[in-house]
Amino acid sequence: MGNTKSFMTLAAMFALFIGACTYAADVARSIDAGTRLAYELNTDQDGKIKTELGLDYEERYSGAQILLMIRGLAEDGADIEVNGKLYRSGSNEDNVDPAILNVKLAYRAFYERSADGTLNKMVFRSGT
Repeated sequence: MGNTKSFMTLAAMFALFIGACTYAADVARSIDAGTRLAYELNTDQDGKIKTELGLDYEERYSGAQILLMIRGLAEDGADIEVNGKLYRSGSNEDNVDPAILNVKLAYRAFYERSADGTLNKMVFRSGT
């Protein structure tokens, strides 16, 4: 009877130990996933200065994307300039003539920022 009782106690302790290890591994995995998600969300915030090292990459937008940006200009947003034509934030650009842009062209994007990193103007130029 004594051996049976100690074997049952040992089996129960072993099961509790395995359960605690499994729970700890699951908690560690959840914390790691949450940390990665928080990092990605903070990295992709607009209006912040991003550093890209060693990349030879230019952002390009289609004319259709730029047209949607112009139509969605907010009061406190950045101005948009397309091939020398300026669209100010807060202006009513609901009736923008789509003929001013070639929607199939790719436009290079340049950004003008203030000293504190706030985006002031997005400049788009067509061509290579």
